[in-house]
Amino acid sequence: MRIFESVLNRAFPYETEKRTERYLALNENPFDFPKEIIDRAFVKELELSNLKIYYDSPDESLIERILDYLGAVFLDRKNVSIGNGADEIIYVTMLMFKRVVFFPPTYSCYKVFAKALGVEFLELPLEDGVYIPDVDVKEGDVVFVPNPNNPTGHLFGSDEIEKLLRKGAFVALDEAYYEFSKVTYLELLNRYDNLAIIRTFSKAFSLAGQRVGYVVSSASFVDAYNRVRLPFNVSYISQLLARLALENYQIFEERINWIMNERERMKENLRSFGYRISDSRGNFVFVYLDANEKNVILQRLSDKGIAVRNFKDGIRISIGLREENEIILNVLGGLRESNKLEGLT
Repeated sequence: MRIFESVLNRAFPYETEKRTERYLALNENPFDFPKEIIDRAFVKELELSNLKIYYDSPDESLIERILDYLGAVFLDRKNVSIGNGADEIIYVTMLMFKRVVFFPPTYSCYKVFAKALGVEFLELPLEDGVYIPDVDVKEGDVVFVPNPNNPTGHLFGSDEIEKLLRKGAFVALDEAYYEFSKVTYLELLNRYDNLAIIRTFSKAFSLAGQRVGYVVSSASFVDAYNRVRLPFNVSYISQLLARLALENYQIFEERINWIMNERERMKENLRSFGYRISDSRGNFVFVYLDANEKNVILQRLSDKGIAVRNFKDGIRISIGLREENEIILNVLGGLRESNKLEGLT
């Protein structure tokens, strides 16, 4: 039907690598959600009567746990809301502004969502692939910055973020990987009302399938966001599991530390093989590759049942279990070793 043509012409689907036996493409947590929390949720905590009703979203008890987790005395309930994953928060935020701005390489959904919504957007590449470029932004613009960056994992400096804020644009700081970097600019909320911090339970808390994100910002932004988002947007069970995750943070903290240590081990090994990698602070590493070597690596990994994320300038490898990471290192290390041997013959 012609009525759909304008959407089909401007929008394109969000596509990922086909799921494989060992899937290291979407930065999912390698550890299952803890069974002991599941047991508590469905044996002790679950209230069956809440399954038949349109459950409050957000649940005040979840908001309280998020505030405790944030630990910022200048924040209260009016400063926090939730979304059906961080993606819904990003999507709804785009609806609230005249223009969307982002800096590739960056989270691909920024462009996917902007085109789907038909909103005006500006994409300017990062300078040297690392720094936010000088850009003419103003009130009415929303600037999306993932920190750590996705797909490279490097961190932006607070001075770069404040430069955008001082220009009057609204900055949506996407801290999806905060737990793996331990760096947040949450304190800037005490000085700027044109800032929002967006986080998720998908990465550090092994809840990608439950779709729970949250946003922290000024009371006026949160009020506006709550008016635009869908009502009852996050299910009762999703909110219950998110709350219990925060109440049992020590379990996840051990896993987060393991992933961070494994990331650094992967980076050290990849550097020793001669690869150029980013200084990732997420739960992944990014390897810069030319097209020929990249295609060889992707095929060899595919032969091992492993999928990683394919980008124009290289590959992003999610930190998996030790066995999976060893396969990655053996493939990439073996390729560089064989290339050296070929060079000697």
